[in-house]
Amino acid sequence: MAMNWIVTWLLVGLIVWMLLAAGTRPGKIYEYPFLAGTMTFSFILPQLPGLANDPFLPPGSYQHAIIFTILCMAMIPLGWMPNRPVMRAYQWRFDEKRLLIVAAVLSAIGAYFYRKLAEIPIDQAVYTMFTGGNVVLFFFSKLLRYGLCVALLCFFVRPSWPALFILMVDMAFYLERIVMTGKRSETTQLVLMVAMALWFQRRWAIPHLLFLSWIIVGTVAASATHEYREMNRLSNDHPTLSRLSEISPLEKFEQMLSKGGPEMRNAILRINSMERNMAFDFGSIHWDTLVWNYVPQQLVGPALKESLYVGMEEDQIDRSYDRPTGTSETGMTDAFASFWWFGAFKFFVIAYVMSRLYGAAMAGHTAPQMFYMLLAVPAMNSISHYTQWVLSEGVHMAAFLIPFLLYARVRTSAARPSIVAAPEKAS
Repeated sequence: MAMNWIVTWLLVGLIVWMLLAAGTRPGKIYEYPFLAGTMTFSFILPQLPGLANDPFLPPGSYQHAIIFTILCMAMIPLGWMPNRPVMRAYQWRFDEKRLLIVAAVLSAIGAYFYRKLAEIPIDQAVYTMFTGGNVVLFFFSKLLRYGLCVALLCFFVRPSWPALFILMVDMAFYLERIVMTGKRSETTQLVLMVAMALWFQRRWAIPHLLFLSWIIVGTVAASATHEYREMNRLSNDHPTLSRLSEISPLEKFEQMLSKGGPEMRNAILRINSMERNMAFDFGSIHWDTLVWNYVPQQLVGPALKESLYVGMEEDQIDRSYDRPTGTSETGMTDAFASFWWFGAFKFFVIAYVMSRLYGAAMAGHTAPQMFYMLLAVPAMNSISHYTQWVLSEGVHMAAFLIPFLLYARVRTSAARPSIVAAPEKAS
C-alpha cells in the first residue's frame, strides 16, 4: 500500500504543477496542458484514494496504472509547441456577412436535430451508446455547436443584432440540454467556447485564481452528477429546487474518496489484463470507432459494415471483467491497449496538434480559432474517456463544418490575418 501512495502523490504533484504553471501569464488557462490538468484533477484524482487502499485489486495493478497515467500526463507538456510557423492551411480569410449566414444555417439545422434529440428518453441519451437513427440525430445536432462557435467569434469582433440573436437561440437549446441531461462535457464546452472567443478576439481572460476555485467547486459538484441524472430520468421532467436540495454533492464526493471511482477501477483492471495477456490492437480501435460512427449500416448493410471492423480489442478483455453501464475506461486504457507503454505517445500527439492550432489562433487566424474552441473539450475527454475523441471530432468537422467555411472564405493573400480576427489584437 505504501508504494500505491508514493505513485499517487507523484501524479498529484505533476497535476498541481500543470495547474499552477498556468498562473505565469494571462490566458495560459486556455492552453491544453492546463485544460488537461483540470480534467485530471477533477475527474481522475478524486477516484484514487479509495482504490489505493483497495486490497482486492490484483497485486501491482494500481501502481502500473498510475505510473502509466503519470507518463501520459508528462507527454502533454512535452508535446505542447505553440510557437511554430503557422501552416498556410490555417491562414484562411472570411467574409463576415457570409460567416453570419453560415452561423444561421448551421444553427437552424442543428437546432432542429437538437429538438429531435431531446425527445429521446434520458436513460438512452446518457447511459447508452447511440445506434441507428439516433446516431443521425446526434451527428447533425452538433451543427448547433458549430453555429454557436461561428456566431461567438463574429459577435466579439463586431457586435451585431444578427449575431446576438443566433447566440441567444443557440444558448437556449444548449442550456436546456445541459439542465435535462446534466452533461458535464457540454457544460464545459459552452463555458470554454465563450471564454476562448473573448480571449482570441478581445484578449480578456478569466483570472487564474478564479478559475482554480471553479475547478475545486466543480470537482465536488460533479460527484453528484449521477444522482442528478437519475432524478431527471425517474421524474422525466425538469428539476425543481426542492428535489435538487435532496442531493448532497459533498457526501457523494466523500463516498468517492473512500470507495474509489468506477472509471479508474476500469482502467486499472483493463491495463492489468492487457499487461498480463500482452494483447494490443496497435491503433485499430481508432479505425473501428470511425467505422462505427461514420459507416451507415442502413446504406451498406450489416454484413459489409461488420467486415470493415478489425476487432482486435476483444482479446484484451478478461471474461471476468464487467464494465458498469455508463462508465468509461479513460484514455489511458486505450493508449495502453494500442501500443503498451509506448501508447503514452498518443497524448504527445494530441498536445502537439492542439498546440499548432492554438499558435495559429493566437496569430489571429479565424479557422484555427474555431477548431481549437471546438476540439478543446474532446481533447480533455481524451483523458477521461477515449483518445479517439479528437480524431472523431476532427473527421466530423471536416465533413460538416469545413464545407460551410469554404463558402465564407475570401480567396486573397494568405499572408495576412483573418478578416474576422482583430488585427491589432494579434500576437
